[in-house]
Amino acid sequence: MEFSERTRLALTLTAFVLVYLVLVVGAYRGKSATWDEPQHLTAGIEIRLRGDYRFDPEHPPWLRLWAALPVRPQNLITNCPVSQTGDAWLFFNQFLYAHHFLYELNDADRLLNRARLQNALWGVVLGLMLFAFVRERFGYWPATIILVVYTLEPNLLAHAGLVTTDFGLTALVFGTVYFLWRTCRQPVWQNWAGLIGFFAMAQVSKFTAILLGPIVVMALAVTVWRRRCQWRCAVAGLIVLVGVTWAAVWAVYGWRYLPSANSQDTLGVTEIAMVRERVPGLCRAAEWAGEHRLLPNAYLEGFLLGQAKAQARSAYLAGQYSVEGWWYFFPVAMLMKTPLALLVLWVAGLIQLVRRWRSWEDAEWLLLGTAAVFLGVAMMSRLNIGLRHVLPVYPLLIALVAGTVAAWFRQLRQARAWMITGIMAAELALVYPHCLAFFNLAVGGPWRGGDYLVDSNLDWGQDLKGLKRWMEKQGVEHINLSYFGMADPAYYGIRCTHLPGAPLFATAQAPKLPGYVAVSETNLRGVYLSEELRAFYRPLLMREPVAVIGHSIRVYWVEKPWW
Repeated sequence: MEFSERTRLALTLTAFVLVYLVLVVGAYRGKSATWDEPQHLTAGIEIRLRGDYRFDPEHPPWLRLWAALPVRPQNLITNCPVSQTGDAWLFFNQFLYAHHFLYELNDADRLLNRARLQNALWGVVLGLMLFAFVRERFGYWPATIILVVYTLEPNLLAHAGLVTTDFGLTALVFGTVYFLWRTCRQPVWQNWAGLIGFFAMAQVSKFTAILLGPIVVMALAVTVWRRRCQWRCAVAGLIVLVGVTWAAVWAVYGWRYLPSANSQDTLGVTEIAMVRERVPGLCRAAEWAGEHRLLPNAYLEGFLLGQAKAQARSAYLAGQYSVEGWWYFFPVAMLMKTPLALLVLWVAGLIQLVRRWRSWEDAEWLLLGTAAVFLGVAMMSRLNIGLRHVLPVYPLLIALVAGTVAAWFRQLRQARAWMITGIMAAELALVYPHCLAFFNLAVGGPWRGGDYLVDSNLDWGQDLKGLKRWMEKQGVEHINLSYFGMADPAYYGIRCTHLPGAPLFATAQAPKLPGYVAVSETNLRGVYLSEELRAFYRPLLMREPVAVIGHSIRVYWVEKPWW
């Protein structure tokens, strides 16, 4: 029986949605909250409940509001403090309140799982746009192969199921590029609407999206120069885009300059000495924009706070430590954490692109240019804590090499494409459901991940549930725990003695020995610890653990003090 084109598309996309959501949900259901999730979710809920933007203003609120949509406010208990300004709140107390709100006042996993599923919908949207983009250019089968590659990519899969802004921004960046490409080819109102909508949503989701501005302007300028669009149309479109984005910023902050309706105070970021010292020029610009009420205070000072904090941040790479980072951090992280099959596809695609660079179409220039901008800016930054900061590069590069897949089909070499997807499936199977901890086999897989990268690349606090399952299976009633994260061990019934490097809400004590000692990989490597505490944990690296939980927590049996 032959299927019509419409039936074949419907079956393909339905299968994608079902398989993708099963993979995402299966990955996150067994995981505790990562470090950032309590902040993002609490911020979204606070905005929904009170219209208060003082809680963690470091990101615009759109994706947080989106994640909080399934949460029923009438079933929540909250007692957020009235005063939420100054460095004590922004650098410390907000973390404590997020923990208190989720783990002491409410049911954390119930709220997180609803929000995680909501965030996973961006993964569906991104997959559908990626399929549409490749199908418009190369047809059904190359688009299907690319969709399978996207579905099996473990880094995208991991972050799609987390309540953060990283994956949502990835989807919005690709959506902007997709509709920009369509607009440059055919500047009709439907394509303009898609471009403006995705661009505006990106700007109210994460400050990194500002990088899309010059990309859009440059692409439209080239389109006018090639006489594919009248300059009046392009200028009018840009004016509408700027106007809608400006209105979207005000709308998402409740059309109010001050961050809270219950206080006349600003966030006070411009008064923090560290901020004035690190970014004096931006500080003056934010004060000027605030005086003229050009944008909401929470938006201006949230951007300022993020830029100031990014100027110096502890980082770790293959046994090295730095507070200024390395220019090569993200390329190296991508080489380590990208599946080998996808790396092969990228290399084959880039070789083909270089060979025919004179015949590049708008899509190639746009995809490669946008990926280069996001990767290049990340490489120049000092914020070297996770591959997630270059996550938008992944779907762009996957779409970029679709031409290679199409060439294989034209040359009757489809087996190469199916081989790529088969190897990717095998690579994912080796680590699933621990997708966040994925490292390719060239560097030893996730079993060796901690030798090279930690934090959100490997250990982001996600494996407390796994630790509890191991304790129950082994009959362990108490454990000495050095946990990197903001989830609460007590919430999962873990009886523990918190060791140095404990979460902000816990008090560190001396270990109770003999006994089991569990240490998160991030603490074991001492990334955010003093040199004294690094030396405290370093001897454990020489020992063989009795168990490794989700590749992120090592468990040792210790008879006497090891330090």
